[in-house]
Amino acid sequence: MCKERCCGYFTLQAASPRSICAISPPGRVVRSPRLFMWSLAMTSNTVHALPGFLDGGGEMGVLTRDHDWSRHPLGPPAGWPSLLKSTLRLILTSNHPMFIWWGDDLYQFYNDAYRRTLGAERHPAALGQRGIDCWEEAWHIIGPEIDHVMAGQGATWHENALIPLTRNGKREEVYWTYGYSPIQDEERVRGVLVVCADVTEDMRTRQILKQSYVTVIESMDEGLAVIRIILDEAGRPCDYRFLEVNPSFERQTGLVDVVGKTARHLVPDLEERWFQIYGNVALTGEPVRFLEGSEPMNRWFEVYATPVGSKEDLMVALMFRDVTDRTRSEQALRTADRRKDEFLAMLAHELRNPLAPISAAAELLQMPGADAARVQNASAVIGRQVRHITGLIDDLLDVSRVTRGMIPLNASATDLRRVVADAIEQVRPLIDSHGHRLTVSTPPAPALVMGDAKRLVQVLANLLSNSVKYTPGGGDIVLRLDTGGGQVRLAVIDNGIGMTADVLAHAFDLFAQAERETDRSQGGLGIGLALVKSLVELHGGTVAAQSPGLGQGSRFTITLPQIVEEPAPVAVAGDVAASPAPVLPTSAALRAMVVDDNEDAADMLAMFLEIHGHQVLTEDDPARVVERALAFKPHVCLLDIGLPGMDGYELARRLRATPGLDGVVLIAVTGYGDEQAKQQATTAGFDHHFVKPIDPASLVALVATLA
Repeated sequence: MCKERCCGYFTLQAASPRSICAISPPGRVVRSPRLFMWSLAMTSNTVHALPGFLDGGGEMGVLTRDHDWSRHPLGPPAGWPSLLKSTLRLILTSNHPMFIWWGDDLYQFYNDAYRRTLGAERHPAALGQRGIDCWEEAWHIIGPEIDHVMAGQGATWHENALIPLTRNGKREEVYWTYGYSPIQDEERVRGVLVVCADVTEDMRTRQILKQSYVTVIESMDEGLAVIRIILDEAGRPCDYRFLEVNPSFERQTGLVDVVGKTARHLVPDLEERWFQIYGNVALTGEPVRFLEGSEPMNRWFEVYATPVGSKEDLMVALMFRDVTDRTRSEQALRTADRRKDEFLAMLAHELRNPLAPISAAAELLQMPGADAARVQNASAVIGRQVRHITGLIDDLLDVSRVTRGMIPLNASATDLRRVVADAIEQVRPLIDSHGHRLTVSTPPAPALVMGDAKRLVQVLANLLSNSVKYTPGGGDIVLRLDTGGGQVRLAVIDNGIGMTADVLAHAFDLFAQAERETDRSQGGLGIGLALVKSLVELHGGTVAAQSPGLGQGSRFTITLPQIVEEPAPVAVAGDVAASPAPVLPTSAALRAMVVDDNEDAADMLAMFLEIHGHQVLTEDDPARVVERALAFKPHVCLLDIGLPGMDGYELARRLRATPGLDGVVLIAVTGYGDEQAKQQATTAGFDHHFVKPIDPASLVALVATLA
């Protein structure tokens, strides 16, 4: 655009009487981000000397007029070149900081707006002074630029340039936005017009804001990164390069020294979807927030990605947080919730299965034509199924105690050879019913551990039962016990159906059978191995599962710390013999009172005691028990704990406080068999504690001792 069109004047003669603000396009001098650079190109005969060219020039106009120029190389103002006068007229009438360096010695002229930036050290001495004398401390910065303009090589422009100066008695870091423009006639450049602005305060504000920004960014818990998307030849996102990251980046990602490197270089197997997501943000300009995991990085991230700069820059800013722990916890909760639902379905199935034969046996017992053999068989069916249900309930209670940390260990020096013998005794009927062959190998010397013999038998019996269930009929099961290296090892090996890698990874998880669809026919709640693991760890040991794959069997190995102590004589596995059936003692008849709000349970217990010659009174209302007991005068009372209105503990305390009943033997009957429940019963005044379902033989034996 030519000067005439830009300024609206067609000759410098028309423009010269006016200030630069008047001849500049509106907003260019003061309000525009870039200051308007004015270059005067004219010949000496274009503009004639203007009388009073210093008039209207403010304080600097007066100071320039009154200055003693008689001894100055330029001489009095009347003899100054017209070009200098015209340019001086322009700057003196401007409200923007401007000054002139004139001639080869670069003598200075400046306006009121610029005077305020000089400081007391330079004003008014700077008027008419050589530039190098005035700005000696900054000449190494500005001198080369002035030479550039004076040599006719064009104007210069700088924004926010740092030029340190001493002013107002101190050294300052002063920032300038300025431009040098040539003042030239037809022959050559005669001087330099400088339009400038002291932007120090603005820069300080920016620096404060920048430092605040940096402080915030560096103190953020979130990771922050700026990346540039890399496109392939087809224009598709294929990688990205890290341009900037904050200190939290390393902690959030585990990646170090990433600036300047590409994602594929840092994580070679990084999933393709990351490039697509970030590439789409850069190409569309649409920010996105998402949750995504990376398998190679083994982390989950919550990410906000937004474009920065222009679309051509292909830059994306990422703010993200490592949410791996939270995500895995949520996944674990969802998995646990699913397993819970599947477990409840299995529990209903497992409880319904024994109810069918129990119901059929009960119907058969009511048939008038049932002979003694059928009655005995039906009774045996009911007994087996009740024991099965009891086993399920015991396992559930044990799991509950383990999860609450409420399984106490009665630890003592225990020979695992005895544990092996007792576990085999428990599981032998199950092994024989499946036609399996059991091979047992134990050392001749004691294999001592510090442990709870009962719980260790439970652990080993669980593993043996597991092998029995998952080994087709007629299979082989091997049980090995050996010692060495300060440890005792128990291994249960079978040639059963084996496990896949996925199942193996969760073999000891609670309700793990919920994921073994092909094994559902084997029964069980999927809590046995979880219980095994918990009990072994309570003993300071470990348990591991191995399987080559489906159809190739399984191996479970328990390792426990070995101790050295002389054990009591034990029977090894080869000495195991069938336990004799319990002999029910006979006794004199007693008066027994049974208190239970479950009428069927009370009647069956009463019936069993009556068969053994005892007189029995039943009651379902705890409020009437004391009154009826005073009349009945029982030798023994069996109290259910979960009674309506008044629990068995409170009822026991009332019986103990009643004269004439304080000597009665109190037996607690409850579904809670843990040590806390037993202690609570003792504190309430009970003499004995039975867990439902009551073992009739044990009850009869106890009552016999009371006669």
